[in-house]
Amino acid sequence: MKKYKKLLNAGIISSALLLTTWGLNKLIFLRAGIKDMLFCENKHQYSWRFGNIFYTKKGSGSPILLIHELKCTASAAEWKFLINQLSKEHTVYALDLIGCGRSEKPKMTYTNYIYVQLINNFIKDVIGTRTDVITSGSSSSIAIMGCYSEPELYHHIMMVNPLSMKEMAKYPKANHKTLKTLIELPLIGTTIYNMITSYRSIFKDYKNKILYPDMNIQKQVDTMYEASHLGGPSARYLYASERSHFTNINILHALKKLNHSICIIGGKDEKNIQETLEDYVYCNPSIETELMDNCMQYPHIEQPEAFSSLCSIYL
Repeated sequence: MKKYKKLLNAGIISSALLLTTWGLNKLIFLRAGIKDMLFCENKHQYSWRFGNIFYTKKGSGSPILLIHELKCTASAAEWKFLINQLSKEHTVYALDLIGCGRSEKPKMTYTNYIYVQLINNFIKDVIGTRTDVITSGSSSSIAIMGCYSEPELYHHIMMVNPLSMKEMAKYPKANHKTLKTLIELPLIGTTIYNMITSYRSIFKDYKNKILYPDMNIQKQVDTMYEASHLGGPSARYLYASERSHFTNINILHALKKLNHSICIIGGKDEKNIQETLEDYVYCNPSIETELMDNCMQYPHIEQPEAFSSLCSIYL
């Protein structure tokens, strides 16, 4: 009888803990969007085979497609300071990649090839003509591989602080696959995801990627926090794939073969940026590079007017 009571008490306590954890996770996702930082009047939807894709369109003239950083915290809102400038002379498209922001976040393994298909399909179905593309950080590999597979869709490519080719070439190993499985678990994985994408964690990460931490970054962090939780727990699937290197790809061969106009903009104070630029130019000597002063990871956010001026030169 005593043993039965102990088991019963243990079961009650475990159930209470699980229910409490579930409730806290639910509350986190509900509260994350309370400020509605991602609200946008100029919104459109592209019905793609893996899910609906959110995008904005502004201006007139030759098209430019803006692709935000490939992270669960990112969205097209990353470009909001730049869109107004570029739309004076161009038709500017900015989309939330699938699994990010306001686009659908299906439960699947996210790979570089999926994003290449998305961008190429978007250019053909929505833009309808050859376009210039600007990428941020880890999304640079999408443009490179997309241009390699269907070069007729691309005109100029501008990459902002792309990942090093060594970093992009990392591939999933056994421990990465185990980690992915863990993060994708319904309750445990959601809890881990909420801990990693907590407001404090995002704030600390973003603060370390800009040159002037004293600038007002609260709105940026609020937006990233909302983007990482919009759509509920399924947001963790992109993080699981990204963290486990499923979104990576070795771009060396493709980069060597491209004959398009390619420019890389780097923040002068970004760590190892000079070495990264040298590696890209070594693989494809036609690549042009530019380092922006007083910038780190996000020059288009830190120095939007100076960045816009560079766009007018290279695009």
